[in-house]
Amino acid sequence: MQLRHLLAITVLLLSVAVPAQHCAPLYETWLSEVAVKHVDDHLKIHVQFAKEGGAGDKTAYQGYLIAYLARDEAKVPAAAGDLIDPKVALVLHTQVMRRNEKDGSPGPWTYDLDCTVKDQELVEKLIELGKLGDQDREQGTNWHDFKDRIRLAVFVPFLDDPKYSVLEGLPADRHECNYERARALVFQALPYRMQFRVSRSEATRTSVWLMVRSDKPGDRKD
Repeated sequence: MQLRHLLAITVLLLSVAVPAQHCAPLYETWLSEVAVKHVDDHLKIHVQFAKEGGAGDKTAYQGYLIAYLARDEAKVPAAAGDLIDPKVALVLHTQVMRRNEKDGSPGPWTYDLDCTVKDQELVEKLIELGKLGDQDREQGTNWHDFKDRIRLAVFVPFLDDPKYSVLEGLPADRHECNYERARALVFQALPYRMQFRVSRSEATRTSVWLMVRSDKPGDRKD
């Protein structure tokens, strides 16, 4: 048998035995920027999702801002099935995050999520979701101080997620190779716990007081 025929057969066998890599892997996905600013009666939130690797032509993703009570943080994301369990977490905001044009090949690529959340709306929704009552608060003079804390998280699903990547404006080609079989590109709690109070006064009974506090170590022992 001639040498060129042997080489052709060898190449054919290798192409059958070794599966080709279908698309470039995503090496890294993370939140590269997180900013929370309290302005009067609302929160201004900015988060930037970044990725290294994967297809650079994926020009947009859908991002979610999620709120939940600290007592339920072990259930967020949900351990099985859908990532967001509506019994313990609520979606405050979702949007199409477009790739920043200033980013150049080969990356990293970045995508911004920006939103405004009203204090009143956030507190009322979490009280209703958690069915918080007298047993969940301290009785102050003019305010009900709740014992729990509010947490925020950011969720970025894969483009081919049929439940969570649904907004108009996402790429027509939703395919990405998920070699690690991850459940999401990012699902990360933000490093804040928010204390909240509700007025007991009839004159201001709809007023709330929301206090943003950074995560920090527990009580000192000395």
